[in-house]
Amino acid sequence: MVMVKMIQGKCYIDVYLVRHGRTLWNQQKRYLGHTDVPLLEAARKELTGLRELLSHVSFDQIYVSDLVRCTETLRIIAPDLVSMATTDTRLREYHFGEFEGQTYEMLKHRILYRQWIDDPVHVTPPGAETFAHFAERIQQFAEERIKPSLLGEGLIKDKDKNMEEAMQNILVVTHGGVIRQWAAAWLKEAEFATFMPKPGECLVLRFALQDGELFAQKMKFHT
Repeated sequence: MVMVKMIQGKCYIDVYLVRHGRTLWNQQKRYLGHTDVPLLEAARKELTGLRELLSHVSFDQIYVSDLVRCTETLRIIAPDLVSMATTDTRLREYHFGEFEGQTYEMLKHRILYRQWIDDPVHVTPPGAETFAHFAERIQQFAEERIKPSLLGEGLIKDKDKNMEEAMQNILVVTHGGVIRQWAAAWLKEAEFATFMPKPGECLVLRFALQDGELFAQKMKFHT
C-alpha cells in the first residue's frame, strides 16, 4: 500500500525513474531493446553515487523491468529493497525489431531507417512494436500502479501518523526510452526527445491528479 503524502490537502507521489547501468551495447551505441544484455563490470562503480543518494530515500514500492540489466542495477543501487521489488514486462525498453543490435552507421543508408528517425511515432521498424503499443503499456502501468493511490486507496489510516512523515516514494528501474516516454506523457510541454537519460541517471517525477487525470512535474535530483 502506498502512503500518499499531502501538502495543503493535495496528494502526490514521487516516482524515481532510474535508467539501468551501462552495458556493452550501450558502449557500442547499438539499439538495445528486448535483448537481454547484462551490465558491464564497470557499471557497478559507476552506480555508486546513485546508490548513496537513494539510500537516503524511503521507498514504499519498487518496480523493475524483468530484463537482466535492470534487475542487476536494482541489486547494486538498492540491495536491501530487492525482496520488495515487483518485476513488470511493461517497463521493458521499446522493441526495435530488425534494428535491434544495429548502430546508426549500419543503418544510416536505409530509407526506412531515416523515416523512422524523423517520425518514430508513425513509422515502425520491421518486426518492431508500434510506438502506440509502447506508449500504451507505459500508460497502463502508471494507471494501475499510481492513480489508484492518488484516488485514495493508499491513504494512511493511522491517526497517530503525521502525513508529512508518510512514505510516498516509488522506485522504478527501467530503460532510457521508457523514461523519455514517461516525461513526454505527463510533463507539460515535454516531448519524447526532451529527456535523454544516461545509463544510471535518475529522473524524479511528482505525480498528482488534475480533474481525475495524472499529471507530473519534474523534481530536482542530482547524481
